[in-house]
Amino acid sequence: MGGFSYILIFAVLIVGAIVWGLKRKKTVSVSDFWQEKENEYSEKRILSSFARYLGGHARFENTTEGLLFLMSKSLWFENFEKGANIFGFAFPFEKVIFRIPLSRIGQTKTIPEKELIAQGILHPNMNVRRVNRKPEYLSVSYIDEWGREKELFFDSMIDIPQWHQAIKNALENYMPDEEEEKIGVCPKCGKKVSPDFKLCPYCGCRLS
Repeated sequence: MGGFSYILIFAVLIVGAIVWGLKRKKTVSVSDFWQEKENEYSEKRILSSFARYLGGHARFENTTEGLLFLMSKSLWFENFEKGANIFGFAFPFEKVIFRIPLSRIGQTKTIPEKELIAQGILHPNMNVRRVNRKPEYLSVSYIDEWGREKELFFDSMIDIPQWHQAIKNALENYMPDEEEEKIGVCPKCGKKVSPDFKLCPYCGCRLS
């Protein structure tokens, strides 16, 4: 088999991978996406941004990129699988989704990049481009389901002062109710579950 034949076979494989990848994609409009989220969580969206989660949640240690969004009753972060590339190869993916009720959120802070490096949350030698145009990050303190004080860190595309103001306004307008305190979310599939459950009834993920 000549060199041209190898090139032709390689080209056919690439085209096939591209076509396969396009078939797998399901286009959803932005408005439909948020409408679905609001219906699923029974909350209204206040602010959202592409962001990088840096750490602070008990169940999720690895840095990942996704959506940070503030709803009328809680703060959410969720990442999404990017799918296979044009060669049909998909990188390992860990689903990350968590919800912090507004009733558990304390203060928010702007953390300089140098401080996060000093704390070991950011690594200076890591070749990762910063999401925010400024060398500063969002910190959100909260009380977890075990009553421990924790702190979440995000690198947000939206400037940090916008998050401070939006969360402050949401907390001022928040009206807690008994039912809201009972709602939990599975960290694997994202379905609503009771915090009393030890296993998710939808996917079997261990919850405690």
